[in-house]
Amino acid sequence: MNLFDRMIAAASPERALKRALARAQLDRLTTLQTKRSGYDGAKVGGRVAWSAGNNSANTELGPALSRLRARSHDLVRNNPYAARAISSLAGNAVGTGFMLKLPKPVNPYFKAWTEYADADGQLDYYGLQSLIARTVFESGSCLVRERQRLPEDGFEIPLQLQVMEPDYLDMAKQGEVSGGGWIWSGIEYNAIGQRVAYWLFPEHPGEVASFRRRSLESKRVPAQYIQHIYEKLRPGQSDGVPRFGASMLRMRDLDDYEEAELVRKGFEACFAAFVIGKEGGRTLGQSAVDPQSGKRVESISAGMVAYVDDASDVRFGQPAASGGYGEYTRGHLHAIAAGAGTTYEAMTGDLSQINFTSHRAGLLEFRRLTEVWQWLTFIPMHGSRTLRSWERQARIAGKVKSPKPIAPIWTPPKWDWVDPLKEVKAVREEIAGGLSSLSEKLRARGYDPDEVFAEIGQDVQALASAAGIPADLVFQIMFQAEGSTRANATDHQDGPDGQDEITKGNKK
Repeated sequence: MNLFDRMIAAASPERALKRALARAQLDRLTTLQTKRSGYDGAKVGGRVAWSAGNNSANTELGPALSRLRARSHDLVRNNPYAARAISSLAGNAVGTGFMLKLPKPVNPYFKAWTEYADADGQLDYYGLQSLIARTVFESGSCLVRERQRLPEDGFEIPLQLQVMEPDYLDMAKQGEVSGGGWIWSGIEYNAIGQRVAYWLFPEHPGEVASFRRRSLESKRVPAQYIQHIYEKLRPGQSDGVPRFGASMLRMRDLDDYEEAELVRKGFEACFAAFVIGKEGGRTLGQSAVDPQSGKRVESISAGMVAYVDDASDVRFGQPAASGGYGEYTRGHLHAIAAGAGTTYEAMTGDLSQINFTSHRAGLLEFRRLTEVWQWLTFIPMHGSRTLRSWERQARIAGKVKSPKPIAPIWTPPKWDWVDPLKEVKAVREEIAGGLSSLSEKLRARGYDPDEVFAEIGQDVQALASAAGIPADLVFQIMFQAEGSTRANATDHQDGPDGQDEITKGNKK
């Protein structure tokens, strides 16, 4: 009863009773309508004890993100399945790196830049891509700070990239700012919701080398110098969720289960035999007296013979089998892999439960989801941002002279084929049928078409010169397609009356 109802009850109990009865009838009607809903997920009462909030993405994510990241790091450090899952996700999504082809006048400058793109001076640009992908999958997001260098630093294109974990972001920084903007979890927005700055710590807040810490106070960095890469799953979501967010507890439970099973098996294996005789006072383990406390300490080791009871018999230990261990573990691992966005086989390396068809079907679905992440997350949030920053610095350095924006061609890492022979035949048929181009198929395999064509031309000329035969004949020998030879033979096959079928058809 609220305050208003209590006031009515004090003044007129009869009216208060009528209000209470009317409210009870309304509640019953609402409950009945909900139970009759066309959606089972909306029902209440009975066995459906489901409490779920309808909050925004940031409201749900904000207080949980720091703990999710810490637990994700712990899993990757200590759980072999988690470590393999992250490696599999990054290896398939980025591999040896996305290749970027630019117009010929500027392409050599970009290739040279990839060698010194890392601000730490350890990786090339393709190694940075792999590091970014691993960080996004493990931590939920990754920060890349664009470092503009001075002319005296000696770089042809004065730009380097610093890859940082999202822990650098001061998530405690929030509130309103002047001009109608606000700060949420270390990200500053203007009045219309655009990101204008990031509040970053100068060093990692968990850095053990405290002498490196110049300050624990975050600094404002304009958003134009920060790439924030994460998978955006909900509108308005300001940060990313680690890939193990949905299966983290399940993975932890599996760890505890395997640990308990290991301890139980180890304890059973310690007792090789039980001697049942008249050796009263014997202990089950090896007994010793602690010199400090004066108390007896027993230990159990593998292969022990234990003396018990008061009879004359020897019985060898027979550890009980744990029924359903494999099925239980595989079920958990399937669910963990599904939550992480990978396949059971990729995460565990276990191929014993699949055949060729099922493996191919699962692999195709995994590749489709990986391509979604590549082209809808990685390229827009990192690749395109990096290219535009590089282009801007290259124009300042006088390496790009065309007034038109650079039109890039991104080439993702190639996929390894399940059945190479069948795949090659399928590719050949697509090209022959005009459904695809040779350049497109080469890019799909991770090759630069111009480089491939140039190498083929060099090979043809070298073989022609070494063999002393015309280059066109070498080309025919190298690229004599089995299918085209058969097709030509079929096309010119004579009909029953000895007349060429093609000629016969033309006459018709």
